[in-house]
Amino acid sequence: MRVPTRILLAVLASLALAPALAAQDKGRIDTAITSDSRETMEERKSFPPTQPKIYVFAMVADAPKDTAVKAVWIAEKVEGQKPDTKFAERTTKFPGGATWIPFSYSKPDPQWAAGNYRVELYLDKDLASTVKFTISAK
Repeated sequence: MRVPTRILLAVLASLALAPALAAQDKGRIDTAITSDSRETMEERKSFPPTQPKIYVFAMVADAPKDTAVKAVWIAEKVEGQKPDTKFAERTTKFPGGATWIPFSYSKPDPQWAAGNYRVELYLDKDLASTVKFTISAK
């Protein structure tokens, strides 16, 4: 039985693209930023130790509705902490479409410790993006 070349090429191309298409089904984070304002969402990379709240916004797209979106807050290299200390975690459900998912963390008492921080953003159990920020020593 002879299989036409076009059909064979189409089948091979489908098999080659299957992993990429499956990854798209999980969705993606197009952009992730840190900010000092939920209203303006103006991106900032550095904050003072007295910053009342730090926001992380993740633009999630093409994920199935109710996909778990998790933010893990980590003190990378911070005064008085062991390197890469996880200090907070929050999970929310993706509502569908393409939308900004907000996360925030309030100032520890008495203030943020100076150093480098990161927030890892997960879609279900897969790391999808990382956003970094610093707290100045002033």
